[in-house]
Order: sequence, then C-alpha cells, then structure tokens
Amino acid sequence: MRVLYFVFIVLRGILLQAQTIQFDQGNWQVEKPEHQQRVVTVMANEERVDSVYTEDLETGELKLVIQRYPLSRYEYYPGYDPFPALFRRVDIRQQEIVDSAFVESVETGEMVMTVQRFIKDIPNGAYHEFFPDGNIRIKGTLDGYNADGSLKKTGEWLEWGASGKVIRQEIYP
Repeated sequence: MRVLYFVFIVLRGILLQAQTIQFDQGNWQVEKPEHQQRVVTVMANEERVDSVYTEDLETGELKLVIQRYPLSRYEYYPGYDPFPALFRRVDIRQQEIVDSAFVESVETGEMVMTVQRFIKDIPNGAYHEFFPDGNIRIKGTLDGYNADGSLKKTGEWLEWGASGKVIRQEIYP
C-alpha cells in the first residue's frame, strides 16, 4: 500500500509540474512541416470549458451548467510540494506568425525557401498574482505589449499587502 501511495504522489507531482508554465510567447514548432498546420489548429485561441451538474433547490432536478474561461497561463511557486501554490494567472490570446527564410540545402547547395508557422502568446485580459498562502497580491488587466516590449497595463490595478489591505492603486489608459 505504501508503494502505491508513493507512486501516486510521484505521479501527481510530475503532472502538476507539467502544468507549470513560464510566460514565453510560445514557439511550438514541429520538425515535419506537414504536421505544422495541425499543431497550429490545435493550440490557437482555445478556451477552457468546465461543466457541472447542479441541483435546482425548488424542483430537485439536475441542471447542466457550462462555464467558459479564456485561454490562460497558470504559473506556480517553485517547490517540491506536490500541490504548489498558484503564483499568477494571465489571460492570453494567441497569434499565428508565418515567417520565411532562404537556407542552403546541404545535399544540393541550392537556396531553398522555408516557411515556418508558430504561435505567439499575447497577454490579453485579466492578470492575477497571489501570495503563497493563496491571497490575492495584484489584480489588473493586460492588453498586449507597449512599443518598448513591456507589458501594456490598462484600467485599474490594485496591489494588496500581506495584511490584506490595498497598498497601491493605479489607473492606466
């Protein structure tokens, strides 16, 4: 029984570690160009859908409730805990980039044009950052990047201290 429990904890830790996402813009290329379009189609602008049955208290009937969430990045605090605390959640949209270049073929020496397609993640929507205990630390809205490459903040941004009180409030255009 201990062996099964140990295996469960190890697998759970690996699965949770697989969900740890660094905020790079994405560049999920495949080696075979014939498979690239399938990868682009699968990963572009998906949304997360959760469904649950809830009981209507008046009639006792079960009703299906569907909730849709935008595509988001979830980042966790580093650590060896099998259930690491959520560090931040960033809503994103994805943009397909097509780029071409001429490269020399090793076999023939000819210049051959190659076309690459990849997905770039753009921060777009809600931004939430949390303390390790789960309390909210920063809340705001992002709308892509500024001309200098920094994140573009919009609307009201609030920052809370460890005591739970708002310590900073800023308004962006």
